[in-house]
Amino acid sequence: MSRPTVALMVVAMLALASVACGQGYFGQAYDSAAYKAWQLRAGYYDLGDLGSDIGFGADYMARDWMASADYVTTSAFGDDFDIWSLSGTYLKRMAEKPGTYYGAGAGWYDLSANGGSDDSIGYHVLFGTEFGSPDQFGEPAWFAQARYLFGTDFDGGDTDGIQASVGRRF
Repeated sequence: MSRPTVALMVVAMLALASVACGQGYFGQAYDSAAYKAWQLRAGYYDLGDLGSDIGFGADYMARDWMASADYVTTSAFGDDFDIWSLSGTYLKRMAEKPGTYYGAGAGWYDLSANGGSDDSIGYHVLFGTEFGSPDQFGEPAWFAQARYLFGTDFDGGDTDGIQASVGRRF
């Protein structure tokens, strides 16, 4: 799959999630802009059979849902690999610890190397915490997030592993 096609899919998924969450298609509609936020993150990606490297992600987060796009590139077995992903996550916020959340979701993962590509559906669980004003969801804040990805099967291997990142909500 070409990079422009993947980029277009990322934009379409994030736009659809933005509209769907705002209209209440995934639960209660939230009228306040404070319940919607963009965030950017970077961190350590354990890529299972491909080793590990630094990766980048962007999220559109509503109160209970998050749409994510990630990109990481790494070298293994003498080849350069590019991994793109689009995922959706259902979030649960911890009432006793404002600013802390956990969730689970699924996504599409595309692995390309040497002009060829393969894709897979994978699943993840995540845990995150916000710094700054955690009781004011939607306010600009720093955050840390950990995901465990599993279920990705590509020809000859998988990219299951931990993703630990830090980022900024806008």
